[in-house]
Amino acid sequence: MGISVYEPAEPLADEARRHAAVNASGALQATGDDALRGIVRMTRRHLGASMAAISIVHEDWQYLIAADGLSEGAYSRRTSFCGHVVRMPGVVLDVPDASRDDRFAGNPVVTEDGGIRSYAGAALLDDEGVALGTLCVFDWRVRPPLSAAATEELLANAAEVIERLRVLKGQAH
Repeated sequence: MGISVYEPAEPLADEARRHAAVNASGALQATGDDALRGIVRMTRRHLGASMAAISIVHEDWQYLIAADGLSEGAYSRRTSFCGHVVRMPGVVLDVPDASRDDRFAGNPVVTEDGGIRSYAGAALLDDEGVALGTLCVFDWRVRPPLSAAATEELLANAAEVIERLRVLKGQAH
């Protein structure tokens, strides 16, 4: 068996623009919103995952502003699957077995005992198409690739998250 080396996702060339978009969105102030938690809970249940979250990727951190099956809070961007998703907006990242995926096999959150085995995430895109973060599901077990219907549901729920963030931002003004 070979040695797996993990390389975190590189920041985008226009990362400053993405950070400005995150700040302007008000997403980091949305932690604990019941409607966002409801979207996350529904996504986790419908996709049959152990955990789901809305992750806002900002600077060196990913902020789970709503989560089901794990705690909300700040986690390192270095080991984040979501950091990869923000680099490819519009594409659902589906990783059925992270231990067999060269991008993630050496990731400490995969290699640790009881580590993450599967992940699927859709980017949360603002009106300019800038990825603020993700709506994602993940699990301690390997799972089959997402079906076309599950992929569409994940994308639709991500759009619902963006709509809720718009409503919350409007209420803050």
